[in-house]
Amino acid sequence: MRVSAIVFSFLAASAATSLHAGGQNVISDPDEASRTFWGTVYASGGSTLYCGKAFKDDENGALTASHIYNVKQIKSALRCLTDSQCAVKTPQYVFMVADLHNLYPVLTSMEDARRNAIFGELGEQGRKPNDLGCDTRATYHVIEPRDAVKGDIARAFFYMHQEYRLPIAKELEVLKRWHQMDPPDDDEKARNARISMLQGTRNRFIDDPKLAEQLTGE
Repeated sequence: MRVSAIVFSFLAASAATSLHAGGQNVISDPDEASRTFWGTVYASGGSTLYCGKAFKDDENGALTASHIYNVKQIKSALRCLTDSQCAVKTPQYVFMVADLHNLYPVLTSMEDARRNAIFGELGEQGRKPNDLGCDTRATYHVIEPRDAVKGDIARAFFYMHQEYRLPIAKELEVLKRWHQMDPPDDDEKARNARISMLQGTRNRFIDDPKLAEQLTGE
């Protein structure tokens, strides 16, 4: 009876934390992440996130690997300022910023326009946003991408929250809407499989979209 109780307690605890994992621990260097990103994940080319522009390689700097949960947000969540400070305070930081699931190919011009803006929805009120093209709008603080990639962005956020416990509470309801309106397609599923082979972690919200229903942002 005692053994059964112990087993039950263990299973209950496991279920309670089942959405949280430990993140990848294979790639810790941003340069290695970039080489792997272009040389393996997108070795056969692909399309850019915001504009859907087809490419075969990084096109001599015209493209960049963009952090969805951006580095400034990660540093803010960890309460550190510099890369070295973050790495000392939170050793897992180096794996967070090199995680391939959080990187997407974008036009460098779009990345420059985004700056450190966070993803969100831009209403009709307030400051008029800038039209960045490709059905993407942005203010200094917020960027709203085209509908066709909102789910990809949401699931990258869910992954970073799941694996590294980075906060998403403020954006959660918007991200859940984006996740529902733009479910995983074949390209996103194939990308998930390639990255899993390289760093040993999968984005489980791509594998099982219903997991997002369990997220509370905490």
